[in-house]
Amino acid sequence: MPSSSWTPIQSSIIRKQLVAITGLMMVGFLIAHLSGNFLIFAGPEAFNGYSEKLRHLGALLWVARIILLAALVVHVYLAIQLTAENHNARGGRYTVANHKGEGGFAKTTMIYTGLLVLAFIALHLYDFTFRAKIGDPTIIEGVNGGESLGLYGLVWNSFLQPWHAGLYILAMIVLGLHLSHGIQSLFQSLGIAHDRYTPKIKKIGFALAIILAVGFISIPIYVNLVRTPHL
Repeated sequence: MPSSSWTPIQSSIIRKQLVAITGLMMVGFLIAHLSGNFLIFAGPEAFNGYSEKLRHLGALLWVARIILLAALVVHVYLAIQLTAENHNARGGRYTVANHKGEGGFAKTTMIYTGLLVLAFIALHLYDFTFRAKIGDPTIIEGVNGGESLGLYGLVWNSFLQPWHAGLYILAMIVLGLHLSHGIQSLFQSLGIAHDRYTPKIKKIGFALAIILAVGFISIPIYVNLVRTPHL
């Protein structure tokens, strides 16, 4: 049998590329998710209508959810694995190469911000995906004759709670910090690195991270400024 030429360095590179690909998938999801969330500014009909259209996708929606969940699991598992290996192999050639160049708070805290975002995702799914969109939590006081406003009402009432809005805003700041390094890093992991283009990729990645974080943060701020929606 021919001897295998597979090396630990090649294994690390492949895993970093998988982290990058799954990360890119989740950035795409965040862009789409924020676009849908912005419909809250248009009122309950638009917001709930969008949610209903997604629900009517049926099996396709569940396929998309399973793919995203698988991507998240792969992303988190490999990121933790690579971080542990780099920590245990200090002074290794591949480890040193990975730590050359710019550092910064966002880069050195990637694993921690990633785990915090993961914890938030679990809470967020419970709050807005698995909870029933009927009953008192969906009724906004003094609005719509006391009738349920579905998911719109659930989101609105949740963000009227100071602790909930504050936790969400804090989580989005952490997400922005994670993405500010993660977006430009994933392109490098995929081999897209050039003296001419890398600085532009870094700027675009940083700008996109800010746009996503500020975009999500704007929703609870809007809810608390308006307090009572005008239907």
